[in-house]
Amino acid sequence: MEKNKIIPAKIHPFKIEIIDSYINDAITDNDADFDFNVAHKVQHNLEDERIKIQLLINLLLKTDATIGVKFNIDFHYKITDLKDHYENDANNRPIFSGLFIATILGISFSTARGILFGKLSETKLNNLILPVIDPVKMLATNNQKPTP
Repeated sequence: MEKNKIIPAKIHPFKIEIIDSYINDAITDNDADFDFNVAHKVQHNLEDERIKIQLLINLLLKTDATIGVKFNIDFHYKITDLKDHYENDANNRPIFSGLFIATILGISFSTARGILFGKLSETKLNNLILPVIDPVKMLATNNQKPTP
């Protein structure tokens, strides 16, 4: 399973939905430090070859956690070769390739970077840009909520 090649042409994003967002740009210091936290959740529909990635992103001022942004965004994908990216465990539950999930997380996070950049461009937080992160390390945040 880990050796199955990921073919970009078989990954089809079909819906991006901002479930919830919070923006408070009452900032007075342009050099303020922000805490960055991200978590994710993966859901699947094997029959329809679909994957949903939910990203929970917080960028909050270190000295006042009411200032900053919080986003909950869902990314929906149709994966035409989904069956090649998982194996069933002893209980017949699918276990997805780490590289496959990391790839979908990377696509989703990069897209979220653009969404947040657009949403913040007309605010006092227009200099906040999501950092580049290793999606493999993001796998460890599964099913966790970002700290407030």
